[in-house]
Amino acid sequence: MKLAGLGIGSIAAVGVGVGGVRAAANGAFSAGSGDPYDLWHEWSSMSGIDRVVAAGTLACNPHNTQPWRVTLNGDVIHVHSDPSRRMPLNDASAREHFAGLGCAIENMVVTAGPAGFTAKVTLFPDGTASDYVARIALGDGGTARDRELAAAIPHRHTNRGPYKTTPVDLSGLTEQSSRIDGASVLWITDKAAREQLGRLYVEATEAITADTAQSTEAFTWFRSARSTIDKHRDGLTLDGQGLGDLTLFAAKLLPAQSRKDGDAFWVKATREVHTATAAAYGVITVDDVTNRTDQVNGGRLLARMHLTATSLGLGLHHMNQITERIDRDHATGNPDVFSTRWAALLGRPASTGLLSFRIGHPERTPGLSPRRSLKDVVTT
Repeated sequence: MKLAGLGIGSIAAVGVGVGGVRAAANGAFSAGSGDPYDLWHEWSSMSGIDRVVAAGTLACNPHNTQPWRVTLNGDVIHVHSDPSRRMPLNDASAREHFAGLGCAIENMVVTAGPAGFTAKVTLFPDGTASDYVARIALGDGGTARDRELAAAIPHRHTNRGPYKTTPVDLSGLTEQSSRIDGASVLWITDKAAREQLGRLYVEATEAITADTAQSTEAFTWFRSARSTIDKHRDGLTLDGQGLGDLTLFAAKLLPAQSRKDGDAFWVKATREVHTATAAAYGVITVDDVTNRTDQVNGGRLLARMHLTATSLGLGLHHMNQITERIDRDHATGNPDVFSTRWAALLGRPASTGLLSFRIGHPERTPGLSPRRSLKDVVTT
């Protein structure tokens, strides 16, 4: 970031020396290519059940933890939670973890129809809220109903960059709100309400970064060097932070940021970019944010929101700092300083506001996030 003010010539001069070696090690010349990104490029040419399952692994999910395990039994897809990919400090109630599984389920359902399958989903088939989250039984005779959403799957990426001030037409997104039983979307578009919510996001971000344990857990999922991206094929990367091209390249010339530097950048970006340029906010609401079925269904609706936004050329950025702090305070027994204000903004109890995001017309194209291969996720 410190090199962002230098001219392109200066950056190029640095690039041929030690900085160039560091830039290569940090993936400055290989962003979005190689094994961790192959699935994004190959998905469109896949077919059959592989195409359906691969769509699930390309779904949005918390901190790119990719919380799923999949077992195939003929034409039946069994979706399981991977407990090792939970974040118990940043997601104390596991709402984001199970919502991420819901996103994967819905990506598979969206893909099934245009791929020629019907898809019957049964949540928690063993009758308990266990790690066996869903059974998806595929049959013959799919429809093209979700064709546009399916086509958006390889193009859907979280956009953390700045958005334009142009208002957003929410009608196309609103049409999707009734597609998942038990979940709906609450839109916050009024300028005063957006500003109030923005301040609450900043305060929650500051609270997370001030909580050493919570901050440290989040930092373990940040992959700064290309070698760690190749090794883990998950987590957050510099390419996904919505930086301008020159700033991104300059950042890769520098040594890896410390946790505290990364936290300071996140707070600054939340205040000056994320909340400052949000055209609207959406909140996924359910009856009970602690109910596993509600969490999964909320994630299913979130996936449809993100795919629809992508098909409309809109940027979407998941922002769950407020609910993360609510759950963290509850888990630690600390005073809950966010629920009352969260409820006031929602106009309903805080216990119904599951997940949230900002939306708008993006100024930059988002980078790709790494993904594990199907052989690392799927067993037969």
